[in-house]
Amino acid sequence: MLESQINKLFSLPELKFTNKRNLTNHIIQFDAYKVSEFEVCPKCATKTTKIHDQVYVHIKDVPIRDKIVYLRIRKRRFRCQNCNAVFREPVPGIRKGFRSTQRFRSHIRWCASNFTDLKRVTKKLRCSSWLVYKAFYEQLSLEAKKMNYGWPKTIGIDEHSFVRNTKTHYKEFATVFVDFNNNRVREVTLGRSFDNLMSSRATEISGRENVKNVVIDMSSTYKKFVKSHFPNAKITSDKFHVIKLFNHALNKIRIETMKHPVFLKSKTSPMRRLYLTRDDRLSFSQRSIVKHINGLFPELKEIYKYKERMLSIYNIRGFKRAKKALTKLTDEMAHSGRKAVQSLRRTLVKWRIEILNYFKTGITNAKTEGYNRKAKLIQRKAYGYRNFENYRLRLLYDCR
Repeated sequence: MLESQINKLFSLPELKFTNKRNLTNHIIQFDAYKVSEFEVCPKCATKTTKIHDQVYVHIKDVPIRDKIVYLRIRKRRFRCQNCNAVFREPVPGIRKGFRSTQRFRSHIRWCASNFTDLKRVTKKLRCSSWLVYKAFYEQLSLEAKKMNYGWPKTIGIDEHSFVRNTKTHYKEFATVFVDFNNNRVREVTLGRSFDNLMSSRATEISGRENVKNVVIDMSSTYKKFVKSHFPNAKITSDKFHVIKLFNHALNKIRIETMKHPVFLKSKTSPMRRLYLTRDDRLSFSQRSIVKHINGLFPELKEIYKYKERMLSIYNIRGFKRAKKALTKLTDEMAHSGRKAVQSLRRTLVKWRIEILNYFKTGITNAKTEGYNRKAKLIQRKAYGYRNFENYRLRLLYDCR
């Protein structure tokens, strides 16, 4: 193999390769040395040409056709004539004290991301599980540092559960910031309180004045954080969570009013599915059943009517017409004497501006929910994470 081809293969231009040997059927060794006239002392930054000694080091590199590759590099030890310090010459691409190239450690990251388990990675690369673990998160940290751009124009904020131990099932929460413009997770923070958010890495990202739209669920904490940290942002309440609020109240009343065993609080209850499905998606027979049950329970009928009204509002095109329809709905709910309806009305009035902003932006938190699902999949594959920093690096890398 020509020397130029070898240099191109290993991406180590400062090394000169002198020999190639097959130690065994599965191990290849390349002999090399660094070509330089002088080195710079790391202590006093003085040029020196005085060679004190030389040593040989064995560096592991990326396998070639499933064969282990070692680089046997002759390193010179220089003595500084200014401060009398002795040091080894550095080689770009190989960090000080490491016995593997950066290319090999980057290859570990690729294998660990694409293989199903740690055993397959160690078997393919013929290295220890400790090296795979250390090199993998080291490379993920380097990848995370490449995300040095500021906040985009549109972001989504939501939380998901963070399980540290699958045996105790102790749960915390992690807040995820999603970049809608670049379709990636921008930052992940442990906790969902206002203090957690204000002390997180999200506040260290530059360009917060560039954020124009923020989509959140109906969380007062997120609303307070967005108003304090993103001064130019327009807050939009996710329509899924608005409808979920109605569905939760409707399901609660359905369970309270129907004491029959058929209507138990179960995800497999047929009536639960009928009441959570919008009216225009029900068949004729299903719609007849819902109408009959509503006739027996007036309170259930009333809140079901308001839920369908809210769904119809989201089908309206135009901000002014939607604003008028929402005002009409809250005015009608004000005449109701039921506590559940009044509680819903107070929430709608409190989040009125954020709900109506949807008709200006047309943005939902669907992307954020999708990344939340991926985050839970990452936790499930790892059987939970004890170290949140490792979890953060993995999520940022997989959702890039």
